Amino acid sequence: MKKIVRRKALKYMGTLATVAGIGTIEMSALAKTVQQSENAIMSKKILVFSASSRRNGNSSTLSDEFIRGAMEVGHECEKIYLSDKTINGCTGCGYCRSTDRNCVQHDSMSELYEKLLAANVIVLASPVYYYTFNAQMKTVMDRTFAIENNFSGKTVYLIGAGAAPSEEYMTTMIDCFRKYIHCFGDMNEGGIVFACGAVDVGDVIENKPAMQKAYQMGKDV
Repeated sequence: MKKIVRRKALKYMGTLATVAGIGTIEMSALAKTVQQSENAIMSKKILVFSASSRRNGNSSTLSDEFIRGAMEVGHECEKIYLSDKTINGCTGCGYCRSTDRNCVQHDSMSELYEKLLAANVIVLASPVYYYTFNAQMKTVMDRTFAIENNFSGKTVYLIGAGAAPSEEYMTTMIDCFRKYIHCFGDMNEGGIVFACGAVDVGDVIENKPAMQKAYQMGKDV
């Protein structure tokens, strides 16, 4: 779709330049305007959940690289630190299914439901605890049960960091992630990146392949 829009725009520019006798400088300015309009049309709203209790933790740092790449190509990004929110566990009461409302609990999820439904892209960034998501992220995932019937059409990415030496130790988390997004209608897996051997704050910075992959995934959204 983007290529079609660009071809039509360039064809129009060429015709306009011929008819009006626009010079090289004017054509360059016009091309820039078209590019800006094109970026605005294709811009996506990206919501990043950072579950690390350490604000500058390794999974959080990886998510920053994803955001950097995404913003460079014109996407709108919002990062939410789950440790700043008050999010209770799902009580399994079924209230959300017996009414048209979201959830009987009035905590930070009320705000996050609106953001989740409005986003085009969702990023789950979590440290690896016992081979899967930490409690903060899993609690949010459980609470999305309340919007399951309306939560669809998103592209979801997984970003993780853990002490294990290789990705073969991350298979439980990856499987959990994939089964989770398949609970909702028309959800797409955008990509997965892990930083292995990351224990202390800042360890991920030395993992250049993981940092580069996170950055490139952001650019490729």
